[in-house]
Amino acid sequence: MRREEIPFLVLNGGNLFFSRESLRPEKLAAGKLLADLIMSSFNKMGCDALNVGAYDLSLGVDNLRKLEKNANFPFLSANILDKHDKYIFTPSIIKMAGGVKVGIFGLCDDALKIDKLPAGQKIKVVNPLDKAEEISLELKKKGSEYTVLLTNLNIRDCRRIAQRELPIDLIIGSSKENRISLPILVQKAYIVHVERGGKSVGRLDVTFLGAAGVENLPADVRYKGKIVGDRLFLLNHFFPLKIAIPDHPEIGPMVESVEAKLSRLQQVKATRSMSVGANIKKSSLAKGNGYVFAKACATCHPEQYARWQKTAHSQAYQGLVEQEKHFDVECIGCHTLGYEMPGGFTDIRQVGSYAGVQCESCHGPGYLHVQSKGQEKLAHKLGDGEMCLSCHIEEKSPEFDLLPFFHRICGE
Repeated sequence: MRREEIPFLVLNGGNLFFSRESLRPEKLAAGKLLADLIMSSFNKMGCDALNVGAYDLSLGVDNLRKLEKNANFPFLSANILDKHDKYIFTPSIIKMAGGVKVGIFGLCDDALKIDKLPAGQKIKVVNPLDKAEEISLELKKKGSEYTVLLTNLNIRDCRRIAQRELPIDLIIGSSKENRISLPILVQKAYIVHVERGGKSVGRLDVTFLGAAGVENLPADVRYKGKIVGDRLFLLNHFFPLKIAIPDHPEIGPMVESVEAKLSRLQQVKATRSMSVGANIKKSSLAKGNGYVFAKACATCHPEQYARWQKTAHSQAYQGLVEQEKHFDVECIGCHTLGYEMPGGFTDIRQVGSYAGVQCESCHGPGYLHVQSKGQEKLAHKLGDGEMCLSCHIEEKSPEFDLLPFFHRICGE
């Protein structure tokens, strides 16, 4: 079967390669490695089109165009232009899927901070709502039977486009600000948005109804989907990408290879400063206070210490070492005690006694508390475990459930 006749399309709404608009200089090498890996993975997955989102331009438009040369699919954008009002990327395409002509185009949010981009002066981002009308009508004239918009616009602007009743059937969003958990229908446009951070894949089944309408569909399908107009039946699915899902036999080794390269990069770039209190992120330490580490707590709290030793918290740093991520500054803070904190450490090559998530990670430095034999209260009360959420954020702990976890670990 030729690729042009496949019954499905693999599409991405943008913001695929990076997680912010600009990268710090020390992140450039790692950023390029990850972008190449992602692009190669999408080649393996048979991606059909990618919208250029704001974050995809983090290394500049020239770098992104070089990346596109190695892609087996087009990078789309109908509103990113050069200074002569010429398209930099392909604005739209038409592909056959299941015998249907599907028009696809991409739009970038015009709130993009061009001045933060490398060589940002080379581009401009024109009004996406105006381009939505122009391109969707063009695709209709070219014979598009089903038109898809890929975009990183926020949900408000996606709704505004849908309310114009343009010939757009599906809007696939990728803005990190969007939080819609289920697809929504606005006028005749269906808006879908999967979770950010690559935590899930969305699949939309589109059925073009015949004369008998929805009655020809199986009952177990008919009551789960949505009829749009008099010709379309839509059934949406979300597939969470859980750790239990086995790696792809080709992509898995590619990821492992890049992770090994990143580990070596991070080790080389590890900070050489061990000055206590450098690069402080939070409020200063109380006078005379400091960290005493978990063993000091065991003297008065032996039961709590014994319970802590059996938890994943006590082995949190070792887990990083086993994954060769112990030189990753994005991980080290949540797997150790006091990283870049007053009284803590800054040299990720010399973690020492700061390894693991310890009592003082939640309670705060305990030197004064220990010296006063408990008379000096610790800085932080546990409450209902709100401090857990500083590390167990959605992107890093997608299956984290605060209260059961808190009571199991802390026994509160």
